[in-house]
Amino acid sequence: MGNFINHTTLIPLIPLVTSIFIFILLVSFNRTTNRLTKPITALVSLSLLSSAFISSFDYFKKIEEELVLSEFLKFFEEKNLVIHLNLVNEKIIIFFSFIMILIIGISFYKLPRKKGYVSLMISLGLISSSVMLSILLIDFSALI
Repeated sequence: MGNFINHTTLIPLIPLVTSIFIFILLVSFNRTTNRLTKPITALVSLSLLSSAFISSFDYFKKIEEELVLSEFLKFFEEKNLVIHLNLVNEKIIIFFSFIMILIIGISFYKLPRKKGYVSLMISLGLISSSVMLSILLIDFSALI
């Protein structure tokens, strides 16, 4: 089961890397990237779907373990950062991912896709990544 826990670090990293990639594209090709709203929306939604897929894979395999991040990140050696992977956290991540995909879909159809839309997608991806990371760092099964 140790191999499955290592891929759970991808859950918050996929939306983070996607948002950073889109931000680099926005800074580099501002005018062109602002016109490509459909692919950017699809890319952010796909990154959230892949995070939800990884979390649902862990949920259906009933994987419940903990991963100590201070072993991998030398910057946090003195801190005790632990990713808690349990069924409650996985359910919350799956639910949150689908809520964020719903928000992205509604904003795609309701908001004008002018200047600032790509920045909104970048910020939604960054917010999703940070919330997923905070969900994994808190042990919700101990609270229930």
